[in-house]
Amino acid sequence: MSDPLITLMCGAFIVLLVAGAELGRRWLEIPGRLTRLTVHVGSGALVALAPLIFSARWWPVGLAAAALVCLTVCRWQGWLPAIHAARPDSYGTSWFALATLILYLTAWSTPWLVTIPLLVMAFADAAGVILGERRYVLPLPEGFSGKSWDGSLAVFAVTGLTVTLGWEAFGRGSVTEGLLIGLACASVGAVTEALSRRGTDNLTLPLAVAFTLLLIDGVPGQPGLILLVEGAAVLFALAAVKLRALRHDGAAGAFLIAVWLFSGGGWPWVTPLLTFFVLSSFLTLMTERIRTERPALEQKGGRRDLVQVGANGGVALLLFVLDRLGLPLYLSWPAFLGAVATAAADTWATEIGTTLRAEARLVTDFSRVPAGTSGGVTLNGTIAGALGSAVIAGVGVVLSTASDGGGLQLFAAAAVGGVVGMFADSLMGALWQGRWRCRVCGKITERREHCGKAVGERVAGLSWLDNDGVNAVAGLCGAVTAALLAAAL
Repeated sequence: MSDPLITLMCGAFIVLLVAGAELGRRWLEIPGRLTRLTVHVGSGALVALAPLIFSARWWPVGLAAAALVCLTVCRWQGWLPAIHAARPDSYGTSWFALATLILYLTAWSTPWLVTIPLLVMAFADAAGVILGERRYVLPLPEGFSGKSWDGSLAVFAVTGLTVTLGWEAFGRGSVTEGLLIGLACASVGAVTEALSRRGTDNLTLPLAVAFTLLLIDGVPGQPGLILLVEGAAVLFALAAVKLRALRHDGAAGAFLIAVWLFSGGGWPWVTPLLTFFVLSSFLTLMTERIRTERPALEQKGGRRDLVQVGANGGVALLLFVLDRLGLPLYLSWPAFLGAVATAAADTWATEIGTTLRAEARLVTDFSRVPAGTSGGVTLNGTIAGALGSAVIAGVGVVLSTASDGGGLQLFAAAAVGGVVGMFADSLMGALWQGRWRCRVCGKITERREHCGKAVGERVAGLSWLDNDGVNAVAGLCGAVTAALLAAAL
C-alpha cells in the first residue's frame, strides 16, 4: 500500500474519531472529559504506529504539521468542544501534535524511539488524567501545577509497563533489562508529567521518555546502575527539601538533570553539578543562620525552585546534549565546567557578599548600593566567587579523564570562565535586570510582589528579565569563555 493512500486513511480515521466524539457529546451527552480521552488514546496509538506502516517520513510529517495548525486554530476559535471544552485553558492537543512532529523529524530512522514514547503519551497521560482528575485525590506539594499523587502514580505505572513491553516487542534486550529500563523511564515520566503545566505534558512526557531511552541505549549494560542512581537522587532531593535548600519542584528538576547526565555520561558529567548543588546549598543554609533576613532586594529566598535549578543546571545540560550530538569533547567538557563554575561563583559571591554586609559597589559606575543589589559587587563576595569557580574547576581536573585535555590548562579555562560569567551576571544585573518600587514600603525590589502586594512602578531594567534569566545568560558567557580558552591553550 502506498504512503499517500495510508495518509488518506489515517486522516480519515482521525476525522471520524473527532466527529464521533462531537456527536457523542451532543446527542448522547457524553462528558467532554471522556470524549477528549477517547480521541487522545485513539489518535495517540495511531501516530505511534506510523514508523511501522509508512515507508518514508514525509507523508506522516505533513499530516502531523497539518494537524498542528488545525488543532491550534480550533482551540483558538473555541471549535471542537469534544476535545477542547474539558480543558478550555489548555492547548494540549496542539502540544500533542507538536511532540509527534518533533519525533517524526528527529527519530524516524529509529522506529522504537518514536513508537514507545508516543504510546507512553497516549496511555500514561490518559491514565494520569483519569486518576488525577477524580473528586478526591491527594495533591502534590507546591510547584507541581495542581497535579496529584494519584495521577503521578498512574503515569509511573503505565509508563513503566509501556516502555517494558515496547522494549521487548522491538527486541532491544532481555526481559530483565526491559524491566529495569521501564522502571528508569517510569520515574522520569512521572516527574516530568508532574512538573508540566496544564496540557504541556503532551509535549514534555514523550520527549523526556525518548531522551531517556536514547541516553540509556547509548550506554548498554547500565540500567541497573541508573536505577541505583535514581534512588540516590531521590534521597538527595528529599534531604534538600527537608533542609529547605530546594523547593519540591526544584528538587524534582534536580532529579531529572542528575538522571539524564548520569544516564548518558556517567559520574564525570554529574559530579561537578552535584558538587555545586551540595556545596552551594550548604553555604546557603549556613548564611541563613547568620543573618536574620535576606535582603529585601533579592527576587527569591534561599530555597531554589524549578526555574532557579533550570537556570543554574540547564546550560550545563544543554552542553552535555551538544556533546552527545558531536561537539568536540575538548570544547564541550571545559564549556560544561565553565557553566557550572559560573553558577558556583555567582552563588558563593551572593551568599558571602550579602552575609558579611561589606560595602557593595555597582559594577558599572562603582557607586554605593545596598548589599544584595543585582550588579553590586564586594571584595569579599568576589573572592568567594573566585574560590567557588576554582573548586568546580578543580573537580573538573580530577575528572579530566572524561576529556582530551586536563591539568593546568583545563583548570585555568574553567576557573576563568566561571569568574567571567560571574562578572557578566553582575553587569547584566546592573544594566538590564528589572527592578520595581514597593507600593507599601517604598523599597526597590526585584520581586513582583512585596509587602504582600503587587509592586508599583518599574524603576530600572527590563520588565521581562529577572534574576533567573540573567543567571542562564551568565552561564552561557562562562561556558563560551571556558571553551575559547581551552581551544587557545
